[in-house]
Amino acid sequence: MENIHFNKIGIAGLGLIGGSFAKAFVEQGIKVYGFDKSVECLGSAAESFIFEGLTDNEDEFLNFELDLIYICLPVNSALKFLEYLGGKKVTTFITDGCSTKKSICEKAKDLNLNFVGGHPIAGKEVSGFENSEADIFKNAYHILIDSEQKEFLGALKNLHSQIGMKVNVMDVDRHDKIFGLISHFPHLIAFSLIDFVENEDSLAFSFTGGGFRDFTRIAKSNPTMWSDIFFDNSDNLQQLIDRYIEELTKWKNAIKSNDYDLMKSMISKVKGLREAL
Repeated sequence: MENIHFNKIGIAGLGLIGGSFAKAFVEQGIKVYGFDKSVECLGSAAESFIFEGLTDNEDEFLNFELDLIYICLPVNSALKFLEYLGGKKVTTFITDGCSTKKSICEKAKDLNLNFVGGHPIAGKEVSGFENSEADIFKNAYHILIDSEQKEFLGALKNLHSQIGMKVNVMDVDRHDKIFGLISHFPHLIAFSLIDFVENEDSLAFSFTGGGFRDFTRIAKSNPTMWSDIFFDNSDNLQQLIDRYIEELTKWKNAIKSNDYDLMKSMISKVKGLREAL
């Protein structure tokens, strides 16, 4: 485990997460290199003066002779980038920061890449390098997908612990099920709730208060990133939607029965669970 050290990390995708990782790694004395197809994004990254090299060309990116390639692209773009790396028969260590893991890990395995998947549990409802900051990872979880490459896995644990993250290892199916439940599904609820209010009575938006804004804050998130996530974790999300309809029906029936004690009991239970988080 102690034999692998990452001194030169290349980050593919310089948005909020990629930019934040770059800033966090630089604070630890690690040299960072960047790749992004967006001229605007590269411009913002260049103005930060933290990168040893920046490019919008995949081949030039590989020429930086990196110790680790860190993919911070939306899921579909990440899959295409893995195909590119597989086509080039890249042997460099590779990890990623995508929110879904099964298709990414399976693709990397099919391509015989030196890959261990990851997922930083950090972010904001805004995107772009200009909103990136190293501190978003402090005390945040980083999930690594279990791998037979124990030495590489150990080195990634050390890397993320070094920037203040709490590292947890789990299998890929468990990851997509858990984060389907506590991340992907809540985003879907937030998006659909805004759409629901618009369709029911758009004038109601004029009277929204702090509670509605807090509840729907994540509905401002990046459309491309979240469309990729919803389709990539489709099976888990469809099951959760069906079960949530059953849950809503339970609450509907409690209201319909006019059972005050039952409703108060249900809300009290939920209040206690929320306060314990």
